[in-house]
Formats: sequence, C-alpha cells, structure tokens
Amino acid sequence: MSLNIYWAMAFILPKGIIREIDKWLRCFLWKGALGDGYPKVTWNQVCRPLGEGGQGIRDILVINLALMSRHLWKIIQENRDSIWVNWIYHVRLRSKSIWTVNDRMGSWGWRKLPRLRQVLRPWVIYRVGMGSSFLLWHDPWHSLGPLILQFSREPQLTDSSVKEKLQEVISNGQWNWPLVPDIESLDIIFFLPTIHRGDDRISCRVEGGQFSNQEAYAFFHPPGPS
Repeated sequence: MSLNIYWAMAFILPKGIIREIDKWLRCFLWKGALGDGYPKVTWNQVCRPLGEGGQGIRDILVINLALMSRHLWKIIQENRDSIWVNWIYHVRLRSKSIWTVNDRMGSWGWRKLPRLRQVLRPWVIYRVGMGSSFLLWHDPWHSLGPLILQFSREPQLTDSSVKEKLQEVISNGQWNWPLVPDIESLDIIFFLPTIHRGDDRISCRVEGGQFSNQEAYAFFHPPGPS
C-alpha cells in the first residue's frame, strides 16, 4: 500500500489504475487472491472508519485527490519554503494565478492538478489586507470568484492590466473602485469585501484554517449517515 501512496502523492492517478488497485485490495480482503466471487459488502462501506461500520481501509481514489489537493493548497498559499512551489511559480505560473491559468498546457500531471481548483474553491478564504497583493482580476478575493471569469470581455474598469494587484483599487484602507456605467461591474462594487488591518491572509474553512492531509481526506470522504 505504501507504494500506492507514493504514486498517489506524485500525480493524479488514471481511473484505470485506481480500478486495478481497488480490485487487488478487494480480492486480498475477501479471498486472499485474485479469482471469482462476490464481496460481502460494498467497497465504499469497507472504506468507512471502524466507528461507522467499515474496515477503516483508505480509499485510494480519495487518498489521491486529498494528497493532490494538498499540493494545490501549497500553491494557493504561495508556500515559498517549498522548492517545488517556487518552481511552479517561476516556470508554470510566471506571474499568473493558479485559479485562472490555462489547464491545457504543460505535462499530463500538471494539466490534471488545476482541475481540482473548483472543488477546493468553496473552502478557500481570501482575507483582503491594507496593501493587498492579491491579483485584481485573477485571484478569488471577491465572493464572485476570479473577476476575469465574470466578464464577457476584458475588463476596462481601470487603466491597470489584468495582472495588476488589488492594491491598485485600495487607498488609505478604503476601496477606491472607479464608478463606471457597466452593469457587469455593479455586482463587484456592491459586494466588495471588508478590508482588514494587517497583511493579506489565505485560510481554509476548517478548524485551525489549515488544510492538513487528514482534513483533505475528510473533505473528499465525508462521514456516512449515522
């Protein structure tokens, strides 16, 4: 199983590989070897914790999604203590946001990773600080998400390019958003978040605000009915 975990940490496993791993695990559990036969209960039930009537076996698909989401979380938080995250920002993103970068470019493994962002997005909280360094159009600091995705054309609210920082529309701790006769921009102005004292902060909607491996697994494999 440790070898499976190693590869599950490296990249998103193809569905065919996951099915094959599950097949071997099921056969080992029920029969001790490959062969014909039927399981006693569903595999989903087997993968439930002991307290929920399962066998406590971790689902390899959920493990894979959880571990890869942790990689994505490190990129979102710009964890520059990680050599890999630094490489991602210098080679893959190049001043772009992980939230809107094209997921059809690069290697197979890289193309798969950004596709988890919409799953993780509802759990990520962007706290706007006094001198916000978030990307104005591409980071999901607004309740609408990345603003670039809300427009049918390139935004023209400011003279800034789409890569400019949010600080361009903050002045003395207050919003300084240009008033423009554009229906699309009204939702932005009406629902601007609070500007907090201090620095920007990115946290997760879990206890402690950090997306641990355990929290990630629970996110993709919530408790069953009591």
